[in-house]
Amino acid sequence: MQKKIPLVIGLGITGRSLVNYLAKIHKEIVIIEDSIDQTLLDEIKQLNLTFHVNPPINDDLLRKISTIYPSPGVPTDHDIFSYASKFDIEISSDIQEFIKFNSSRKILVTGTNGKTSTCLIIKSLFENFLPDLNTLVMGNIGEPVLDNINKNIDISIIEISSFQLELLKEIEFDIGLLLNIEEDHIDRHFNFENYKKIKYSVLKNSSFNISFDSNNLFQKDFRNYKNINLPLDFFESKMFKKWPIHDIDNLKASLAVIDCYCENFTSLSLEDFNVTKELEFAFDEFLKPPHRFEFLGNINGINFINDSKATNIDAMLKAIRSANEIKNNGDIHLICGGDLKNQKITSLNLNEVQKVTSAIIFGKDKEIIYRSINQFAECSVVSDLKEAVHLAIKLSKEGDCIMLSPACSSLDMYKDYAERGNEFKKIVSNLQHD
Repeated sequence: MQKKIPLVIGLGITGRSLVNYLAKIHKEIVIIEDSIDQTLLDEIKQLNLTFHVNPPINDDLLRKISTIYPSPGVPTDHDIFSYASKFDIEISSDIQEFIKFNSSRKILVTGTNGKTSTCLIIKSLFENFLPDLNTLVMGNIGEPVLDNINKNIDISIIEISSFQLELLKEIEFDIGLLLNIEEDHIDRHFNFENYKKIKYSVLKNSSFNISFDSNNLFQKDFRNYKNINLPLDFFESKMFKKWPIHDIDNLKASLAVIDCYCENFTSLSLEDFNVTKELEFAFDEFLKPPHRFEFLGNINGINFINDSKATNIDAMLKAIRSANEIKNNGDIHLICGGDLKNQKITSLNLNEVQKVTSAIIFGKDKEIIYRSINQFAECSVVSDLKEAVHLAIKLSKEGDCIMLSPACSSLDMYKDYAERGNEFKKIVSNLQHD
């Protein structure tokens, strides 16, 4: 190995995009990956690159490394980070590289909940309000930023998680949007204060700050998106009457981004548009991504909602609030549970759970959840999701709503929240054929 070569840790979606990117500017690379298969090795061999997979991590190796690129899922206590400190090796990331070398206007969106939906809403608004601009969404939404680094883009909307923010160093970008902060990922960040600090860094490093409260912590050009006033005729629009409350907040945040962009990078302002009409055009065929307060239909008089993406307590509480707004006279039967990720559920305000008639709980932390919410609703503990659905049906009557909103990670029983949500959808779909 020659001196000063890059090292990539992890070959998930981000890691593979990093290897493809680095192969264009380096002749040699080191890869650390716990479980690499032959298909992946064959892909890397096509890159005309000298690569070394899983060499011993020691002083001899680290003396040759110029930059370390960890994938977001790499734990912060990995040995490689202590070696990086010892040898003063730069830690970088795919988003760091993109911000540095792509010339587009960059909007970074983070928050405990609502990131993906908001990014897609922002994109729809740009495409309708400013159609001459080439706007792309990327990042944690599933599209690696480096796959787009050489594209001719005007606006890059980047969904960024706390894991990715943790890797982002001091680098300036255009607009930072912080949607909300609630307790989450404590198993990774150790405590809520660390998690909050990481989330707020999206404002610290952006020229224009948009947030959920009025604390201008970094004395930047600042706006609170909750102060965005929607036109009166917006609430009379048939299209938006059934939007859940949390998506109205996401829409306000997105309008704040458009307003900020117009004010600072164009000669326009929101006042130049008929906002309600523009929104109706923008969302005429808009589809939210699945597993986010997704209405599955009415079967035998019972409404089913798939909110599998609710992987923390706050997301579940928002879903209960939204379900309560649209349920008419029926009851809500909540299905929840999984891995709490060390969320301190007992310290949270759980009064919203009183709007639930019954809660059916499964998964790794079912006993903890049961003890926390059984004072607010009738609770049952079951072994799995299928049993939970069938019990919920027994407890339901015509006009009721059965909602999967787990408040937990799915990793104790599933590959991810999507697999959990798809199983729920399959169980519900099979009810139509029983």
